[in-house]
Amino acid sequence: MSRVHHPACRVSVAAFGDGPPFECDDAEVWIEGGRILISYFDDEGIVVLEGWPRDGGGWEFSGRSRPRRAFLAPMSDSPGDLEGEIDEHGEIAVWRLTLGDPAGA
Repeated sequence: MSRVHHPACRVSVAAFGDGPPFECDDAEVWIEGGRILISYFDDEGIVVLEGWPRDGGGWEFSGRSRPRRAFLAPMSDSPGDLEGEIDEHGEIAVWRLTLGDPAGA
């Protein structure tokens, strides 16, 4: 199985509670056999999420760096974009991942 690295991705998170929205255009994504690893930096440091295919489509994610859970599904109107929800300490926000070109493309 080959691993595909997307070194230039963007993560956008709508506001958690009263906090401001967040965006990181320096995210990285690795995809291998349906599993996804996403890393990006927020105001508290690095966020690493590991995802696996979910029954019914999309991916379920669990935090490797901090306690977080998330879900992403492909957006039908925008290939390469995934959107879903992320849960941080019981607060849920909409988040979006925009895949950049794969390395070597």
